[in-house]
Amino acid sequence: MEIIIMAYTRQGGELCLTLKEGLSNRGHSCEGYLFHKYENSRLKSFVNAEELIGMAFAGRHALIMVCAVGIAVRKISGFVKSKETDAPVVVLDDMGEFSIPLLSGHLGGANALARLCAELTGGIPVITTATDLHGRFAVDLFAKENGLVITDMDRAKRVSADLLDGKKIYLYAENVCFENEPRDSAVIVTDEREQALEGGIIISMRTCENGSALQLIPKQVTLGIGCRRGTSKEQIAEAVRETLSEHGIAFAAVKQVCSIDLKQNEAGLTAFCEKNGFLFQTFDSDTLREVSGSFAHSSFVEGITGVDNVCERSAAAGSNGTIIIKKTIHGRVTVAAAIETAEVRFD
Repeated sequence: MEIIIMAYTRQGGELCLTLKEGLSNRGHSCEGYLFHKYENSRLKSFVNAEELIGMAFAGRHALIMVCAVGIAVRKISGFVKSKETDAPVVVLDDMGEFSIPLLSGHLGGANALARLCAELTGGIPVITTATDLHGRFAVDLFAKENGLVITDMDRAKRVSADLLDGKKIYLYAENVCFENEPRDSAVIVTDEREQALEGGIIISMRTCENGSALQLIPKQVTLGIGCRRGTSKEQIAEAVRETLSEHGIAFAAVKQVCSIDLKQNEAGLTAFCEKNGFLFQTFDSDTLREVSGSFAHSSFVEGITGVDNVCERSAAAGSNGTIIIKKTIHGRVTVAAAIETAEVRFD
């Protein structure tokens, strides 16, 4: 996690150093700042707090503010927009007695960060999130920890509200392996999709009607892509979206893109992956030829690349999963897809 720590007092600067060292030792990347009125050679100086806060919110870095809660609230107020985009913000007093997650407690990880800060300072974490206080299942935290995409924040809030009201929530999942059982007895995993349709949770990569259920999309699809030289990222995006749409698969389910190493520097393909945050893997022709399975054969492709099929074989090679979309041609692009079973854990 990228973390910006800012302090307003001399003593707060010492606490800032304690936090910076402790968090860095836990694997976080930290930068510490002290208000310009004070000097500390081990910390950077800041004059305009809004510049640092804007930097944190723009990159969705975590922000730790060593100051009064009132100061923090006033300073961040102009940057707060939504749970999906807000930076996680934690406030500590300069004695380190209290650690308060102020914003983005679950999705941004501020609750967990506040607990860690309290551990480092010997203070008390002040957690006010209702689901945490009542020991209820937190669907936003569950989604974050398992890499699931929340499709509708309003429905996610409703699920939390229903659980707090003592209602049971049915959870149905496709192509998912659960590592353990829910701790919250009000969350019931079911094999009957219909039970979850009305106000429950459905974990699925499919673009289908889910009634009033909250859909969570697992990142479990590997795309295999082949394209002609010079194909633009827009052409690739259109081909991918059309292919997935034809098979009822959500674009958000894509985890990575694979191809042959001849395409490792293909500008349109690399730009498409970068824009969408997809991991991009390539394999040499020998590796692709050795992939077992039944694949479409093209003598033309084999003559150019040394392997009879790029998209299907690369999807299979990158995922170790099952091909669910065979070679599909859209103009200058060929697309195939493989799926892996998603592993999901209840905290």
